Amino acid sequence: GARLISKKNMKILNLQSKLLEKTQLNETAYELKYEVPPEFSFMPGQFVSIRVIPTHTRAYSIIDVKDGKLILLVDVKPMGIASRYFLETKVGDVLNILGPYGVFGVKETDFNKVFIATGSGAAPFVPMIQYVLNTRPNLEVEMFFGCRFLKDDFAHIYFDKFLPNPNFSYTSCVTKPEGNSMPHELGRVTEVIPKRNYDWINTEFYICGSKEMVQDMSDILKKNGAEKIYFEKY
Repeated sequence: GARLISKKNMKILNLQSKLLEKTQLNETAYELKYEVPPEFSFMPGQFVSIRVIPTHTRAYSIIDVKDGKLILLVDVKPMGIASRYFLETKVGDVLNILGPYGVFGVKETDFNKVFIATGSGAAPFVPMIQYVLNTRPNLEVEMFFGCRFLKDDFAHIYFDKFLPNPNFSYTSCVTKPEGNSMPHELGRVTEVIPKRNYDWINTEFYICGSKEMVQDMSDILKKNGAEKIYFEKY
């Protein structure tokens, strides 16, 4: 799991990292594992900056660092310069990685926590949820992932391992129904979450995804009386 260190000891490294493994998770999502030195550590919620071509850097949240491997999740759906790079990159390719950066961590509080993501916005929540379950085992932690079809839900691969914990629940929110037995709720995250019976004021909400989703979700949570809303737009 994540080796936790204080911000004071946080070293930002500038690395030439080799791609060790590339796994396709669904039509547009890939998991990439890059070689990193033993001194590379991060705090849950942080990201690295990757130079995909000399003039372009992009930020990617860290899923984990273990056994000398930095694990990233990349969704190539936008099909921009970075997407095309990751679509074509092969094991053995080397690129420039800088980091870790960012302060999108989980709050050290005793409020129940709800995490809401679409696309690769799920990535920072893997280590963040792991951290909460380890350090505050009595809190209720929920994860919602929004996508069109159930086959687009690559996030559950990462969160299923937390399900044995009775205080953790995972919900796929899909907008297109299919005859699939995997449990899911119909509708966007912005439709599913308001129907829940939360203690809105005393619950923390973490949102990560496209700018539009983050904005819409944040507005809806505020309408319901939520005040503890934390997000990362990309």
